[in-house]
Amino acid sequence: MSPWLVGAYAALALGLAWVLIGRGGWRRRVPFVVCTPALAFGLWLGQPDASGWPSAAKVPKQAALVWARVDEPDPGTGNRGRIYLWLDTGAPAPRAYELPYARSLHEQVQKALQSVRHGKPVEVARVTRGRKPVRGQRSTQGSHAHQSTAEATSTLRFYPQPQVLLPPKTE
Repeated sequence: MSPWLVGAYAALALGLAWVLIGRGGWRRRVPFVVCTPALAFGLWLGQPDASGWPSAAKVPKQAALVWARVDEPDPGTGNRGRIYLWLDTGAPAPRAYELPYARSLHEQVQKALQSVRHGKPVEVARVTRGRKPVRGQRSTQGSHAHQSTAEATSTLRFYPQPQVLLPPKTE
């Protein structure tokens, strides 16, 4: 959010508080009361539409791949690379997801795109693996101890979309 937009919302909130609890006559408050709806409408129109921007949220557990784009890392510019996936999650429009670049994911995405180009639908599943053990620490049973703050790691799996089998027609 831009600093100008944050400042405008702050001014709107402070002005509203002044109108509700402030001292002074209503003649001094009327211009603010009249201008507030126009300012609020202008702020609403000025907000960028986030529906077209990729989400950094986790990829859903199950979705259909619509398309993907890979921006490879460029050491010359310091660009670390990104992988963008457009997934059909059942919403009215596909949702874009932004993932950090990984060579293995790049290869999987390229194979999946080949299938999509040939008209074969591809499913994407987020597979969650167990916690990573902490090196050097052993529990009382002699096995590796699990890190208490480590989260389970997620990987993506691309596979051909299973064919939908319809029940036989009965007459």
